Amino acid sequence: MHVTGFVDREGELEALSRAYEARPGLLVVYGRRRIGKTRLLLEWCGRSGVRCCYYHAVPAKHEVNLRGLAEAVELGLGLKGFSKPVYGSLDSLLEAMSYRSREAVVIIDEFTYWVRAEPRAAGELQRFVDHVLPETRLLLVVVGSLLGVMFREVLGGGSPLYRRARFRLRLGELEPWHLPEFYPWLSREDLVRMYALFGGIPYYHAVVEEGWGPREALWELLLSPTARLRDEPLFTLREEFREPSTYYSILRAIASGASTPSRISDATGIHRQHVSKYLSVMENLGIVSREIPLFSKKGQYVISDKFLAAWFEVAEPLLSITGPREIMVEEALRRLEARTSRVFEEVARRYVEWLASQGKISYTEIGRFQHKGVEIDLVAIDHRRRIMHLFEAKWSDLTPGEAARISRALEAKALNIPLHDYTVKTHIVARSMRGEKPGGIMVHTLQDMPFKTHGSKPQAIILHSPEH
Repeated sequence: MHVTGFVDREGELEALSRAYEARPGLLVVYGRRRIGKTRLLLEWCGRSGVRCCYYHAVPAKHEVNLRGLAEAVELGLGLKGFSKPVYGSLDSLLEAMSYRSREAVVIIDEFTYWVRAEPRAAGELQRFVDHVLPETRLLLVVVGSLLGVMFREVLGGGSPLYRRARFRLRLGELEPWHLPEFYPWLSREDLVRMYALFGGIPYYHAVVEEGWGPREALWELLLSPTARLRDEPLFTLREEFREPSTYYSILRAIASGASTPSRISDATGIHRQHVSKYLSVMENLGIVSREIPLFSKKGQYVISDKFLAAWFEVAEPLLSITGPREIMVEEALRRLEARTSRVFEEVARRYVEWLASQGKISYTEIGRFQHKGVEIDLVAIDHRRRIMHLFEAKWSDLTPGEAARISRALEAKALNIPLHDYTVKTHIVARSMRGEKPGGIMVHTLQDMPFKTHGSKPQAIILHSPEH
């Protein structure tokens, strides 16, 4: 594994600092496994210089976690002898700590493991938050990766901690523009391929060895019998769900092209009504999403977690096959290239959002357009100025003639959009151009995109108080 510095998350670091300044309070940090929650919090503790106590909960008996937290408090906050007493509950432990340390940050990582093993932990934490925390200067941080447990026991209605969190912070994936900080040796084309493979999940990029490209990453991390991430999706599904085989079957069907509940039901043999329930659960957890084109009510399901999507599309069909390494890798590369072509449409959308943030274009509505066989990859509509920007994403190296033909085709497709008296502007987002960009046609390539090598612009973060 090559050494990677802390990448991006400036907005999240700022949000943590604001929460600390506004203490006392409960801060809930959540997001999928490997997204970088622990790294973010430890980075913030190191940068801020505040007194931090960090404890990683384990799926064990209540007494085990209470003992572990007491030891972490003693070590992290310098409270000599704090771990000697036997604490009977989480609230009594935290209350005892608050008497000896009125200003500190207490982080309980993977609290969902603790709650899954001992559900009473959530109620005990609630008692501390309600009756003791307001009288302190503590910031209590609860972190969770098991999103189903997090929503049921911490954030959801009916849970003991419902509306107790003064602040919430959900970590999402990094933007593709930060990948050069993981792979300074790769071309922009291969950066997009790595994004199609691992998405914006920091951990997966960090385990790639220096000098590797997509070929080496596919074999060493996914396909070989000893590959580090070969069974990663299986572990994720087993941790999150009581019926992992059912969710596995549904995800496999979506990856194979089944995009509606009826088609998924046909592919899996699961009753359609049950399929809808499972899809709803995965949609809430951010594993799948229902994409609805502009001016339409009909949507289709896709796997929104990019690593899971890549695993099911690229690696999973090959894992049960025994064959020469080179043949398997070449087939995986072929599948990855097909996936990259689709993911490039999302990269194009991220680029359009960046253009808007820079004031280059403006829009009030954005999305894919599909109607009676006519498809446009991305339409950004500015209703105030009555302008439609039409984007075609092409994972290819275009000639000026090809760009001109695509532009004319987009103008013809614009006639199918049910908006009148709008100015139409066509754009092409391509991998590269062979030769000079044609005059009069807006062509954007990878070289125009804001890939970074140092730092980043802060991301938009939701940091809010609960409704009352």
